[in-house]
Amino acid sequence: MRDTHLPPEVILDLALELVDIAAKKLAPPPIKRFALGLGAARWRNVSSKERSEVLRRAAQARWAKYRKQKKAGS
Repeated sequence: MRDTHLPPEVILDLALELVDIAAKKLAPPPIKRFALGLGAARWRNVSSKERSEVLRRAAQARWAKYRKQKKAGS
């Protein structure tokens, strides 16, 4: 307050706005939170080795699809 010479009410209002902005960025909306929870539940009882294998196959399938589209477009 001393540096800006603004009244305390203005500084407090600004601080509350900043907290509100930060809270919105840190907390995902409810629908995303639900989706994240479902995604986490899907992998809860899967070993890290099995999870790695599934994700590797998914990535390879995606790249194979991309390569096919690229070849078809050539």
